[in-house]
Amino acid sequence: MISWPAHKRVIRVVIAAGMFTLFSRTLALSSELLDLNPNPNLTPQQVVEFQLDALRHNDEPTPDAGIERSFRFASPSNRLVTGPLAHFSEIVHSTAYSPLLKSQASEVRGVVVQEDQARVYVTVTSANGAQRNFLFMLSRQGEGDYHDCWMTDSVMKLPPEENANQIAI
Repeated sequence: MISWPAHKRVIRVVIAAGMFTLFSRTLALSSELLDLNPNPNLTPQQVVEFQLDALRHNDEPTPDAGIERSFRFASPSNRLVTGPLAHFSEIVHSTAYSPLLKSQASEVRGVVVQEDQARVYVTVTSANGAQRNFLFMLSRQGEGDYHDCWMTDSVMKLPPEENANQIAI
């Protein structure tokens, strides 16, 4: 169970209890999605959904194209650690993160937004049918080319017993 100090308690919590949005796309990605880049109109949930869809359709239209699309939404601080793209690709192909590639489905279990920080809890059904929980940490960028854009700072694979519905907020 994860708990945050009282001074960091959630200002806004959006958890769809019992009514989860299932994101399992079987249609090819549109050219609009292929060209999506960070912009201030996207919410943290939309950013994560885009990244999940990109990784689900990783080899469309070319090998690892989804990893490249997902990397577009890595924050500048994330890129310092995970970049360049070739290194990011190695990380995504690692055992911890490979369930995100060509997954059967993904389910946003909860979104927590506190000022310029967001946490998005996700359950992914991998290509082999195993369910894995992930926590996406995002921040709204304060300056530069991505001013006011939500971007991913990190993604953590949660332990199997870590259920997104049981996380203390």
